[in-house]
Amino acid sequence: MRAEEIRRQATEIAEATQAAPAETRTRVFFDGVRASRIPYLPCELQTEAGELYVRSYEALFLLGRASVPLAIGLTMHQYNLSALATLPVPNAPDFERRRQILVDTIRKYKSLLAISSFGENIKNKNDPFRNVIITERPDGTYLCKGRKGFQSIASEADLLLFSGQIGEHQGMFYTSIKDRPELVVGPSLFAGAMAPSDTRPIDFNDLIIKQRNVLSLHDDLTDHVSFYATAWFEALCSAVYLGGASRALEEVRRFGRSVHTEDDEMLADLDGFQLECGRLALKLRSSLAMARSFGVCADLYCRLVREGGEAERLDQVASDLMDCGSCIKWAGTQAAAEIVAGARSLIGTRSMSVTHPLYALSEQICFGPMHPTISARLERSAGEDMLGEEPFTGLFEAALG
Repeated sequence: MRAEEIRRQATEIAEATQAAPAETRTRVFFDGVRASRIPYLPCELQTEAGELYVRSYEALFLLGRASVPLAIGLTMHQYNLSALATLPVPNAPDFERRRQILVDTIRKYKSLLAISSFGENIKNKNDPFRNVIITERPDGTYLCKGRKGFQSIASEADLLLFSGQIGEHQGMFYTSIKDRPELVVGPSLFAGAMAPSDTRPIDFNDLIIKQRNVLSLHDDLTDHVSFYATAWFEALCSAVYLGGASRALEEVRRFGRSVHTEDDEMLADLDGFQLECGRLALKLRSSLAMARSFGVCADLYCRLVREGGEAERLDQVASDLMDCGSCIKWAGTQAAAEIVAGARSLIGTRSMSVTHPLYALSEQICFGPMHPTISARLERSAGEDMLGEEPFTGLFEAALG
């Protein structure tokens, strides 16, 4: 029943969002999301990572059919909270205790969690490295100063998770983002069709946080949580772009059934049109089928950690988990772009009218491969692995063997 309910809720939110005027669309979307179970599934399914992933993926896919930028904003909450909620860290009881307080708070108050960028690999030559510098004060609180370059749903979120440099270490912290004058949210970074993602920089002007808002003060723990969370993001983000591709195929279906040839045949009945549409539909469904594999990997990894699995086995499964997420992101976002391009080709120039759904989708869909980890880095890493000294099979032997 859970699967049917989540699909129904996501479908209803998507339909209401599509029907809403442009000026109220964001409000309709997030009001519907907050009233649903979707953003709080990580709180319900903390010990069921596989089920959580599949339900989240399907929900984000259906929401992406209505709005790619709004759904990708919600993805930031969903992956972040999913990773925090499900990752067992038995050797870090303070983290587990404070993590649980955060998860319970989000569930109780129906909060949304934004995440700020954990680093910047590309910047202008003379720009300073953008990070938040954390200083412990004599009273045990922490002073936060600096800037983070990217966070989606910056205006909508209630809480913010961020990293910061404290001494020689990288720590992990969270804070309320509402009614905090010390947090100055900057202008939207994206214009046009992706503007609703509400992605903005944020300045930390002497923000003070308490000990209870500290999740980690050590590189190893911060990196461990970040690694696991990155795998979740890469696996989930393609859902939104494939949702956009699914919407594009719906436009092709409507077009094919409404346009007739001079002989009064529907385009949808023509063999060549069916063939082209079938290729696009198979590309979509193949990507959706492939995406489900991450849930199996996440379930296995979390179970092995809880059971105290051998370190070598855990490292192998963790590596497969990250690689699985990367493959899903790479293949899914690329397939989505190809499907939208194919749909545009089938419908023709009318798809580029500013009122046609494909007009906005054509701009939005290209963002998929540019999310971390960008496709070029994934391809280079995969090439290095394949060309190594050991024979290459491509199997996920540890996690899916």
